[in-house]
Amino acid sequence: MKRYALIVLLGGMVMSTARPAVADTENFELNGKIYTKYLYKNDDTRGCLSLSNPFWPDNIGGGNGICSEFELNILGRVSKFVTAGIRIKSRFGALWQGWWENGDTRWAIPPSEPRFNENTSGEVLGMNHAQYMKLRGLYIRANLPIPTLRFVHIGATDFGMYNEWTIGKSRFIDRDNGNGIFFDGAVGNRFRYHLGAVALPKLFVGPLWTTGLVDADPLAGFWGADWGYTLKLEADPTDDLSLRVIGTYIQDWEGDRDDPDNTGPSDVTRGTDRAVDWRSRFQAVTSSFDARYSPEWAEFLNITGILAFSANRPNYDYATNGTLNNNGFSPIVNLVDENGDAKWSTGFGGTVRAELFDPFGIGLSFKGEYFNIGDEFNAIFGARREADVLLTDGFIGRGFIQGGQLPTLNLANEFVDFDEPWYETVIGWHGGTGVVEYVNGGLNLNFEFTYLDFNTDAQNRDVDVQYPDFLWTDGFLDPMAFTADIRGRAGYSNTFDRGADPRSVYAEFQEREATILVFNGEYLLPQIPLFNRWLLKAKGKWVRKTDDRNTNEPDDKPPGFDDYVGNMYLAWAFLDLQWNNELSTGFGYEYNFWDEENRQGSQESDYFEYETTIHVFRGTIGYNFGGLLFSYLLEYYHKDQDRFQRLPNGDIDDTVDTNQAYRIWRAKATIEVSF
Repeated sequence: MKRYALIVLLGGMVMSTARPAVADTENFELNGKIYTKYLYKNDDTRGCLSLSNPFWPDNIGGGNGICSEFELNILGRVSKFVTAGIRIKSRFGALWQGWWENGDTRWAIPPSEPRFNENTSGEVLGMNHAQYMKLRGLYIRANLPIPTLRFVHIGATDFGMYNEWTIGKSRFIDRDNGNGIFFDGAVGNRFRYHLGAVALPKLFVGPLWTTGLVDADPLAGFWGADWGYTLKLEADPTDDLSLRVIGTYIQDWEGDRDDPDNTGPSDVTRGTDRAVDWRSRFQAVTSSFDARYSPEWAEFLNITGILAFSANRPNYDYATNGTLNNNGFSPIVNLVDENGDAKWSTGFGGTVRAELFDPFGIGLSFKGEYFNIGDEFNAIFGARREADVLLTDGFIGRGFIQGGQLPTLNLANEFVDFDEPWYETVIGWHGGTGVVEYVNGGLNLNFEFTYLDFNTDAQNRDVDVQYPDFLWTDGFLDPMAFTADIRGRAGYSNTFDRGADPRSVYAEFQEREATILVFNGEYLLPQIPLFNRWLLKAKGKWVRKTDDRNTNEPDDKPPGFDDYVGNMYLAWAFLDLQWNNELSTGFGYEYNFWDEENRQGSQESDYFEYETTIHVFRGTIGYNFGGLLFSYLLEYYHKDQDRFQRLPNGDIDDTVDTNQAYRIWRAKATIEVSF
């Protein structure tokens, strides 16, 4: 009987394996994308990224090269209750000219042998040039039969369910690489809740932009148990009012270096137990409360507001003080007590905005915003780019380069191309913005006025130990020339022309004010047979910044010897021509003139004045046919910067040897298809 049963079982197995395999394609959705980018610049840099990592060499940045990547997205329907997704993407950065790269690091060579700085072995540039496929965006989402619970999400996310003041949406290059476990639910139609546990990225969330990379911070090295915890509550008390509260807690752990298991032999008499205790390296708390009011009785009115709180504290037994030991580069404020121990750095920030959309029915709309961000508010895990929390155009926005403002020191203005937006921190900003907009047919006009003073004004601030100054604190920043020098990193560390670091909000002596005036206009010109559409855009901008710096001037210095006064004037125009449904072209020009008194210097030495003139010419082509998308941008960047010193008698000494000229041609082309 047992033998018969065994025969039946084996026969069944054979029959089952003999059946033809049938793929149930209804359980899958597949889509793919091929993307190719070409960069040109009249220098000898090599790469497919205008600005890569500015702090250490990373061999993908450069202005000349062509690279391709492939992406495959898979959506799987496990059942009507469970779905799953995967994104598989090739590593970007392999030049077409290096198509034989295998990804291995080149073999060791004596540095005295220049013939082998590069070779043809295929083991030259490392894995980031191998075009390998990387697993990204993996998740499972389940609708479990639990009361009030809508779904459980396990795995990848872009953190878009939070906000810029707490945990920000990941920037494009990171997209859905972040992971966590999330519970989302609702009670009735007017209350929703969300709980989450976020695996902290080992890069950028914490002291020295890491949660424990021993190469970046010798005091750290353990990052496998670092998590952030979130709670979000949303309510709609009425149809007119929406409320939201978000709270987050971040905990970075390190192994206790004094634990007996870390200090010697595993001997029970020493107290070893084959386990290692943890000690906190960094803690952070961020929270926000925001509200939106859109009354039914005034459909043209919309009022929004947000109040946020942040607190950050490192443990210097396990975290390096970046202000003290990293030349003032730190994504957190490093407050210390009289014993040198860390203190909590806390701050509040908030905005209130009112918008009236054409209340008189004549195309005239109004916006107003009050903002007040504390001098120590800092959303360490907040949005790093590709978001904007204020109404104003800010200091960094130009004509061809857009700008945004974010409430963090942890900005990400790297891994971008020369035509992409830039972002500045608004920590310490206090002021208001008013905007008037007029729309009539094809005409759109926009006027902005912004006034700022600063909560960061201070005298004798400790920028050596506690408050990071990012070295460059003065002058207008030019994002279009941030990497314009021929030699890679020199563009980042160009101390004479780079202007203030966009993360720099603290200085030893500060007493600042600023005014911003902006005009934007668009006019859709009357249609003619030659074009489907032609659109004229224009912008004008004036920014005035002042800083009295040291208000207790030394007796041996003339009055106002260090006072900064900067005026920036901008004019920009662009004509966009849509020839037909497939082809478009554009041409534009931008002019900047910056007049800056006492832009750069020190309290101990004299200050220098700057005059900067910029001309930018840009042409574009776009072609879209049958699913093929092609774009081409060609730009000429012409800049002259004159640096001189005004002598006590009023004469000008223009013999300084740090004047600079830029004559840059650069281009970017992209080709992509999706299927």
